[in-house]
Amino acid sequence: MTKRFEERIRLAKIVLSELKRQQLRRSQLEKRTVMHCGTHATFEGIFRFLLDEGLVEKTSSEHTAAYRITAKGLRFLEGLADEQHP
Repeated sequence: MTKRFEERIRLAKIVLSELKRQQLRRSQLEKRTVMHCGTHATFEGIFRFLLDEGLVEKTSSEHTAAYRITAKGLRFLEGLADEQHP
């Protein structure tokens, strides 16, 4: 795997793990993610991917609504964990 790909996987794990613990607003999620790894730009890229793939979703239509992990996102996160420990 390339270093860039590994970083994206790590970011995805961080975002999904944070949302598995609790629902968070986008700004809160970004702060927690960037604290561990990455930059604003890398967070934006992985967050867009997670949204587009249906792995995370907004809890309501409000502009400042929190995000949550979906059932599909939970399965994806479990797959990533299994991949790390064959």
